[in-house]
Amino acid sequence: MKATLTGVDDVAKMLEQIAPREANNIMRATVHGVAGTISKDARNNSPEDEGDLKKAIKHKRERSLPGRFLSTVRVNPTAFYWRFVEYGQGPDGEEQAMFLRAVEAFRRDMDRTFVTQFGKKWEAALKRAARRNAG
Repeated sequence: MKATLTGVDDVAKMLEQIAPREANNIMRATVHGVAGTISKDARNNSPEDEGDLKKAIKHKRERSLPGRFLSTVRVNPTAFYWRFVEYGQGPDGEEQAMFLRAVEAFRRDMDRTFVTQFGKKWEAALKRAARRNAG
């Protein structure tokens, strides 16, 4: 099966064609993949320090209401100073705002990022289904 996705509307149509349970799993994984993209960008935008801040930025799946999918980007308590870095200025007077930059980058490429993540998860689901049917 081949499919070409060009936007979020195509993703919704694609999900209507498959089983609701599998669609929920794919969407949950897609949302988590998007959160992973944001956390990766935030890690890349974070200033160099002893390494605590970069290691502390993680993305995590959260429980949510049925039909909704939630993943958050978090900073572990070991890097409690992330707030000062995010909302303050660096030693050179330059704003560091690592999360703000990551979210702005995501907003610019939101459709592309979403479709890319969905495409990866969709292909993985098709491969799993093919292995299940073959065995």
